[in-house]
Amino acid sequence: MRKNKLVLGLLALCLCACSTGNKNQANALDEDSYQAILPYESSDTRSKHVGLIQNTDLRVEMESGLMDLSKKYFSPTTVGYKTHQFLDYDELDATDGSRGLLGTVRDGNPNGLNPSADEEFDTGNGIVTNATILVDLYELDWYTNDNLKGISLGLVVNGELSASDGSSVEITDEKMQNYLEVTFSKLASYMHERFNEINKNIPIFIAAYRLDDSNTTGKGGYMYEGYYKGGQGSFTSLSQEWTLVPSSRFTDLDSSAATEFASFKEEISRVLPDNTYITGEAKFESKKLKKLNLTITAHGKTAGEILAVVEDVKDQMDTFSSKKCDYLITVLNDDTVYALIERASGSSECNVISKI
Repeated sequence: MRKNKLVLGLLALCLCACSTGNKNQANALDEDSYQAILPYESSDTRSKHVGLIQNTDLRVEMESGLMDLSKKYFSPTTVGYKTHQFLDYDELDATDGSRGLLGTVRDGNPNGLNPSADEEFDTGNGIVTNATILVDLYELDWYTNDNLKGISLGLVVNGELSASDGSSVEITDEKMQNYLEVTFSKLASYMHERFNEINKNIPIFIAAYRLDDSNTTGKGGYMYEGYYKGGQGSFTSLSQEWTLVPSSRFTDLDSSAATEFASFKEEISRVLPDNTYITGEAKFESKKLKKLNLTITAHGKTAGEILAVVEDVKDQMDTFSSKKCDYLITVLNDDTVYALIERASGSSECNVISKI
């Protein structure tokens, strides 16, 4: 958690600002980033999100991933964002019999987005009753000045369900998509009918993030999306996957990147061969490498030794040939972040931030 905060904060210092023309807004980090509408209004849903999913990296990935997908429909150059202007804690919460969207559909909760307790849900691998498919729901609201221009909703869904005998049953892609198309349409209709500001001409983008407990990174990925405007909806399949680096899966998906990582690791190890390790995670979209986050972990090193590593990392970034991937290298010494080296997609230049 502490590392994540420092990473985000240091990166913010090195990136330029741009403006959409909103009257009250923060400056965007770059031309491809959204601007927060000021004063920023925190939502009471934060505690709900934390209570449902404790992993901070996973929660950040869900919301930032929803932002990335939204760029196809809502340009960062024309809109700024707010969060959960409509779906607050009470709209979501379904504990203790509450009438919330995250609950099961029943007489007392007709808007619930999970199947009723006695419904036999067909996973494609067997029938499960009392199925909890929808886990959480994120909302981003897009504004130009004070005018609502659109809404993005991120649904977090379980990839596996618990059967009555305690076993885990995976939901097939076909059955999941069937559930999502019905749920997307129900949610879009609910937003239009429940809130006066969201008329039929306000577009609503909805995407589903599928949790994957079997993934060694602890992350899943967005797997389906829908877009609604003027009463019409369309659907598109997505494919996102996180892998550990190094791993056999990483090699299977991109053997060239795996070879480049091995060369990079060998070169860095020559600088500090003892008590220095390099690991990371890679994000693939449609089996194409989009993000490579590496962590160089050292122990008990001097300032001079860490500086030597940082300089060599910058020099060796040319090892990675793809310009369609975002690279981020974090250098740790005794669990403290001492440097960040970033190379953005489409660029050959590295941004380096060092405490030394």
